[in-house]
Amino acid sequence: MDERRENQYDRAVPDTILRPLVEKYFSYGFGDKKILRSITKEIDLESNRWTLSTKTIQRRRKDWGLLSVKQQHHTIATIAPFVEKFRIHSANRLGVKSLRDHLREEKILVSRGILQQYQSLADPIGCRQRRAGQLTRAIYWSAGLHESWSFDQHNKWRRIGLWLHCGLEGFSNFVLWLKIWWTNSNPRLIASFYFEAATRLGGIPMLTRSDPGTENHGIANAQTTLRRQLDPSLQGTLQHKWMRGHSNIKPEIFWSKLRKQWSPGWEILFDKGLEQGWYDPKVAVELLLFRWLAIPMLQEDLNRFARIHNHSKPRRDNKKSMPAEIPNVLMEQPDEYGPFCDYKITVPAEMINQVATLFAPPEHEVFQLVPERFEKQAKTLFDELGHPAVDRESFWAIYLMMLEGFMSLPEAEAVALWEDVHSNEAREETIQCEFMDVLPGLAVRGGPAMVGHAGKNYSSFPTARGAGEDPSRAGSNDESLSEPGDEDDVPTVDMTPHV
Repeated sequence: MDERRENQYDRAVPDTILRPLVEKYFSYGFGDKKILRSITKEIDLESNRWTLSTKTIQRRRKDWGLLSVKQQHHTIATIAPFVEKFRIHSANRLGVKSLRDHLREEKILVSRGILQQYQSLADPIGCRQRRAGQLTRAIYWSAGLHESWSFDQHNKWRRIGLWLHCGLEGFSNFVLWLKIWWTNSNPRLIASFYFEAATRLGGIPMLTRSDPGTENHGIANAQTTLRRQLDPSLQGTLQHKWMRGHSNIKPEIFWSKLRKQWSPGWEILFDKGLEQGWYDPKVAVELLLFRWLAIPMLQEDLNRFARIHNHSKPRRDNKKSMPAEIPNVLMEQPDEYGPFCDYKITVPAEMINQVATLFAPPEHEVFQLVPERFEKQAKTLFDELGHPAVDRESFWAIYLMMLEGFMSLPEAEAVALWEDVHSNEAREETIQCEFMDVLPGLAVRGGPAMVGHAGKNYSSFPTARGAGEDPSRAGSNDESLSEPGDEDDVPTVDMTPHV
């Protein structure tokens, strides 16, 4: 018998490589077989002489505390505390599917049947109300990943002094950014979101889309500048499409989801402060203190909401032509779900930074949360409280204690602070009204005009529409402000055709 050679047989995949992949696909809700298929697409087992099986994944997953639905053994009684927490946070707006997505973010896996039983017992009225919702059909088609990015603002929280903005990748429905700030009307602020996403992904889309609001001129200019620098044949064209009315479908649908599942719980909390007289947005000090505490807290929760959205599979719908798959998966493997390609245009980080300094300079005052003097005093008061955690339960208590601290400042410090706070009001009004002209460029029609000679390797859809309408019309017909963006009655709109 031949003597066995050293390393004759394939070795197990090292845990340092296997564990991050298993954790990623487990967070998507994949089973062991699907995790195995996904991992084999990411790493070459044969060339590395590694072996991997569903049994190995099952054992390692259990060792790492990533337990399946059956292994967690949840019952109606054990899931009650977790479900009730999300019901309170969402003002009881989450259905069974959305609850499963939120629970999975906490590594709690529950069968659909258990959740349905719990909801029927604990909230029969809410179940009937959610089933009564009616959907309006809309048509959306994309040739592939990064064909376009769509973005929009959300103004429903102006009464409390907060404003939101989101950007989505059109093909995968992946949330590129979901931001909250004290304004969403400054074009340099909005452009910074675009540059942040482009840097993170290492590239940009073929074109961008938005409502014809002046706050979107920054992204339109940034996208056009980068495309022109990479492809001289695009000189004289605008690589951005203005979407009028309610035709900016993707962000409007996302805002509707956010309004139903995320906003109500926070609105109950903030309305309490307004009704009790604790907070008045018209009082400058109260507005700045509210902003200083609320924006970081809300941004963290928005990041969580976006992460759940990107990790969750949408409900299957046979009437839709686009693949119903987890956005993260579509971002990584678009060609696995049909004749779809990745049209991302790779851009060097140095070029992105160079254009960012032109359209979104980091030293611009719009990126300052509160005035420096107020920031310093707020940190001092916060430290005196012991640097407590700011969350739903503690928010108003911390706010009231810090507000009392501001009211108790020595006279000299108080006078200097009040003067700074009131001068900040005029400064912020100027920042919010800042205008940026759109770069001159002709409306682009056919694919070659949009793609350009240097980008023909991307052009598998020669009839794709280009950048759209004349930018000089962006502010015409009283459309200088964007639509609210959370309407459910979106019309049927023809988008990029498939060929």
